[in-house]
Amino acid sequence: MTVHDYRFLLSEQGTLRNLLAQTSSGNVLGRMSLESRLREVETELKSYAGFAPHLTNARLTFRGPPVSGNYGILADFGGKAANDFAEAVALVGSSQERELSASGPIPNRENYRLLITATATGSFGFEVEDAALQPALAGQSTPVATAIAGLKQILEASVGTDEELAEAVAGSDPRARRAVRDFLATVADAGAVCALGFRNDVFSFRDNGQVRRSIQRLSEDNIRDDAVTLAGQFLGFLPHSRRAEFLVSGADADFLQESVGTVIAGTVEAAVNDAVAINEILQREVSISARARRVGSGRPRFLITGCVPP
Repeated sequence: MTVHDYRFLLSEQGTLRNLLAQTSSGNVLGRMSLESRLREVETELKSYAGFAPHLTNARLTFRGPPVSGNYGILADFGGKAANDFAEAVALVGSSQERELSASGPIPNRENYRLLITATATGSFGFEVEDAALQPALAGQSTPVATAIAGLKQILEASVGTDEELAEAVAGSDPRARRAVRDFLATVADAGAVCALGFRNDVFSFRDNGQVRRSIQRLSEDNIRDDAVTLAGQFLGFLPHSRRAEFLVSGADADFLQESVGTVIAGTVEAAVNDAVAINEILQREVSISARARRVGSGRPRFLITGCVPP
């Protein structure tokens, strides 16, 4: 069952109830057939108890030469931009779960599918919604929602400070950032700008020059990503946010020598399955592997990828 099946069943339930209301009591066979199907639908709907009935949705719109006001958008630009956006969503989302290979299939690609449901006016673009295989539990986000939120944060931070951008890309992957740049390059090369509306908030680039500056700020020349090894002690770990504090006693990279003797905060990579065990080795000397990510002249952000226990 998919979340779209849920919506279809709700629609069918309403239709069956209306048909029953319009079917005379003398039409015994007709009523029996409708009542039987209604029972099946309602039994199936009960299996979705506790699941959110609404899908994740977002609005992606464009302004500039490829767009004719509220009327239309050039097909070659619109098709490529929509495809690049979908690819960026999938790679940002997947990179939040694990480290990605430089190329090849996107892990769990089916969890990040988007469905274009309508055109979006105001400028012109697309309304998209979650086409993933499963709905979210009540109060939780689907993978698509998490991915779009992550992508929107990166876009917003790309016009902000180095500190803001470092925070936004801390859990992403070089391949995911390349996909974001590719999407923005499609927009920039067409002389256009884009806006992304999600969760009652809209981020919009001011002009085409700002889009081009964001591409440069997201480049690998500006975002340095180094594999490092740190020695020290964990001081605490929050399993829900996967955030850890680590007192550094040694580092194998010259640019981290100023971190020795200080406490750093880092996110534990989702692929580290036994992360909860960190709380069992607090204040004991360990060695950790991490990715130190620096943006411009900003301080490093850390993604902890492994731990060698004492």
